[in-house]
Amino acid sequence: MIEPAIVTTVAYLMGSIPTAYLLGRRLAGIDITRLGSGNSGTVNAWRYLGQRAGIAVLVLDAAKGAAVMGLILALDLTESAALAAAIAVTLGHNFSVFLRFRGGRGVAVVFGLSLVVLPALTVVSLAVLPLTYFFTRSIVWSFLASFVALNALTIATGQPGAQVGLCITLSLVVIATHLWRIRSAFGPALRARDFARLGRLE
Repeated sequence: MIEPAIVTTVAYLMGSIPTAYLLGRRLAGIDITRLGSGNSGTVNAWRYLGQRAGIAVLVLDAAKGAAVMGLILALDLTESAALAAAIAVTLGHNFSVFLRFRGGRGVAVVFGLSLVVLPALTVVSLAVLPLTYFFTRSIVWSFLASFVALNALTIATGQPGAQVGLCITLSLVVIATHLWRIRSAFGPALRARDFARLGRLE
């Protein structure tokens, strides 16, 4: 049996592959981490590399999560080992060793993980994203709404406790990463109750 520590390390390294950074260098000769929010993820890639590149980053980052979940299922890992590997691929994306521990926020990776085990619920929760964006024009609130929907559906449909726990844990990892990235501006915006500004912080 493969040691869980090895699987976790492999998961982290897979997550660390800096898709948006590599595409930015390849397509436009730019460093995506020096533009906009500095995140190496879908939103920043969409804005500075174009829609096609943004979609490519979304798909490839989701594929990282899906690949790791496929590995988890193939190896029939224990619940704790599976949780560690899922968290590792998300943290690898968010804090890539190849980008001096910078990266994205893990949204696409988490949805990739979820698509493998909860495909129908994931698709439904993703449908909430464009609907929320239509009303708020905020990608931040839209992603948050999608995560809330995914967690609510996972609980409401009576999924196993391990899947519910994994979904909630990964959602918290994404939210914590986002809050860490915007920490300098979050406090002032929150104290001012400027929720529109909070929705623009990336």
